[in-house]
Amino acid sequence: MERNTYYVQLEPSIMGISDVKTSENTIQYEIKATPKEKQTLEKKMNAVQKEDLSGGQILARVHDESKADHAKNEMQTEMKELYQKIYELGTPATRELFEELGIDSL
Repeated sequence: MERNTYYVQLEPSIMGISDVKTSENTIQYEIKATPKEKQTLEKKMNAVQKEDLSGGQILARVHDESKADHAKNEMQTEMKELYQKIYELGTPATRELFEELGIDSL
């Protein structure tokens, strides 16, 4: 199946995958993916966004450190999986950037 070029943004307010490169003021990771791989990546991104805590959830966990630690660990695991998938699908430039930043070895 043919792989298309996509651009991944991970900033929480604009997290998503686009088939066009947008503003130079945002960090975008270029990937090559089949429609199925893109869908898998979108699911991982949705999982990360789901784990992101709203204000009410944070206040509810302030006094329960075990819940807060558990939530933090879940978020870190989801982010590691997301970065790993982006690295796997990344173009040579994206992989090189991840290697320079040490993200490839998470």
